[in-house]
Amino acid sequence: MRWQSGTASAPLPTNRKYLWHALLAIAMAAIILAGYWIHNRVEEAVHQIVSEDLQTILEIDIAALEFWMEQERANVVSWADEEHLRELTRALLALATEGTPEKLQAAPEQTQLRELLEPILDTDNYIGFGIISTTGLFLAVSAGDEHLIGQHLTPQGQADLASIFTRRGGWMPPFWRGQHIENETLQEDVTLMGFSSTIPGETDRPLAALLLIIPPEKDFTRILSIARMGESGDTYAFNKQGSMLSDTRHLETLKSTGILPDTPTVRAVLRVELRDPGGNLLRGYQPDTPMAGRPLTRLIATALADDSRAHVILERYRDYRGVPVIGAARWLPQFNLGVATEVNAAEAFSALRPIEIAFWVVSALLLLALAGLIVFSVIVRRLGNRIEAIKQLGQYTLEEKIGEGGMGKVYMARHALLRRPTAVKLISEAKVDKENLDRFEHEVQLTSQLTHPNTIEIYDYGHTREGVFYYVMEYLPGIDLSRLIETDGAIPANRAAHILCQVCGSLGEAHTRGLIHRDIKPLNIILTERGGLLDYAKVLDFGLVKDLNTAIEHTVANAIPGTPPYIAPERLSDPLNIDCRSDLYSVGAVAFNLLTGKPLFEGNSSMDIAYKVVAETAPRVSEFVDVAPELDQLISECLERKPDARPQSTQAIIDRLRAIIGQDTWSQADARQWWDQHPEWLA
Repeated sequence: MRWQSGTASAPLPTNRKYLWHALLAIAMAAIILAGYWIHNRVEEAVHQIVSEDLQTILEIDIAALEFWMEQERANVVSWADEEHLRELTRALLALATEGTPEKLQAAPEQTQLRELLEPILDTDNYIGFGIISTTGLFLAVSAGDEHLIGQHLTPQGQADLASIFTRRGGWMPPFWRGQHIENETLQEDVTLMGFSSTIPGETDRPLAALLLIIPPEKDFTRILSIARMGESGDTYAFNKQGSMLSDTRHLETLKSTGILPDTPTVRAVLRVELRDPGGNLLRGYQPDTPMAGRPLTRLIATALADDSRAHVILERYRDYRGVPVIGAARWLPQFNLGVATEVNAAEAFSALRPIEIAFWVVSALLLLALAGLIVFSVIVRRLGNRIEAIKQLGQYTLEEKIGEGGMGKVYMARHALLRRPTAVKLISEAKVDKENLDRFEHEVQLTSQLTHPNTIEIYDYGHTREGVFYYVMEYLPGIDLSRLIETDGAIPANRAAHILCQVCGSLGEAHTRGLIHRDIKPLNIILTERGGLLDYAKVLDFGLVKDLNTAIEHTVANAIPGTPPYIAPERLSDPLNIDCRSDLYSVGAVAFNLLTGKPLFEGNSSMDIAYKVVAETAPRVSEFVDVAPELDQLISECLERKPDARPQSTQAIIDRLRAIIGQDTWSQADARQWWDQHPEWLA
């Protein structure tokens, strides 16, 4: 090939093609290195998030377990101190030294004890009780087990239960029914656990021990299931021998695959050994090594080897089913048990799978990927330039950008004929995929159905010629509550009530339509002027709204939408089972913020705050400022962790606020006095 330049000709330098080859090779190498670096950074970020999630779930479940244990301990100690129970125990002890087991069984004190104790079996989920002497003799039991009266614990049983005579209030780890009793048949399909306390005598020496029995597969397992990760996550308790002490969510799978007998009475408690089988039992693997010869799973072995702290293992290891999992565990010396939470590794790291596939595809098809990257960059750059260059959307002229959020940019605009100021929201250039576009349109459609005057109004929506989606809403000069609190700190109670009534009015319409806002917070409530009225509240951003009439969820997968300090507890512990009362919790958190000038909960991270929302009782407004007791009580009820304990509707909150404030309402004169001092917010 030759280049013509006038009448002369010159050959193309032969080293030019090598230059392009070198540049292409450098570009390819740069892509590989960049992909490898990005993959590693994303992997580290995902690992950090998963690690924090596992630790949070573990600590939530342990906190719940400790609280429950303390309640049960206090309960059994209280009953052991009951004077009538002590008198009956003394009588039975005297009879035991003189008479036969039959005489002890027929003693009238047996009936009196059952009349005294059996009512708590119905109210507190206990299934039985027992009173055992210090020599291991059964003095009394609940109805149905009378044949145990007069029998002794086995020597091993006495050794196992010796600790109950050394302290006031403790728990008995799960055991097989009949395991510790002489001449009693061992029932390996029934597991029991209980709480015990010494019955005090006249001296320091105890009379006997009171046992309250519960089934471990119920409350004990339920407490450990308060928080779990994803669809495969499971939290359970274990002992030093590596046996599972609670039930598991995988029980039916264990039965269907033959790992456990498929009978209704069989549970996982004490039957599941937390040992590595060497392969995936759910996929038909048959281990050659007997159970006793298998090693403990990596998580359990690590927790038992070091009981000084919690352990998180993010490298895949096999659980007792042979399934690759990751998990966290901590040994609790005060209870002589450990708590572990695990989740299938494939589910935990599912976010990494597309990245890994993309990395290998890019590496294998480097040239194509490079060309695609260049084309994609050009398209994205042009699209970004188009969005910035758009100045006319139908009858709306864009004047200036006034905000930007996760889903798009907001511009100040004016209608060509009406000349009224409006706000126009455009989708962000980085959010042009189908899923986010659907979410963007969903936000508009749901919000446009609402007509309450305290809800932001949608005027119009559509697409530009370039395919950019937009919608037009009313322009709201004013101040959001977050900035108001930064400016003034705590605000007067009557002003707060005035604002909250308007917010509840907006939410009330949404709730009657089956919509939950899910992101009520100070930043999404603006005070403005409408029709000459100042301090007019407008509720914004229904982009995280949930429609109770449809199963479609328009939020990011595997994430809980909202802002942590204002999220209701049930949305963290059971996010698929919520209703409109979760918004009322958020209203209470905003009210607390307004009245005190402080956030409801503070922490070093969102995860830390979320833990406090689930595990801690919300503080009261009266702990920080002086307010009417009725208002303090109303806000406290809104912040109850159980939805049933909160006010049941926005109208109920409005009615109580108006009754509390009475004649001391926030007037327009009060509002004008404040706004005259801050004219810049309406400029």
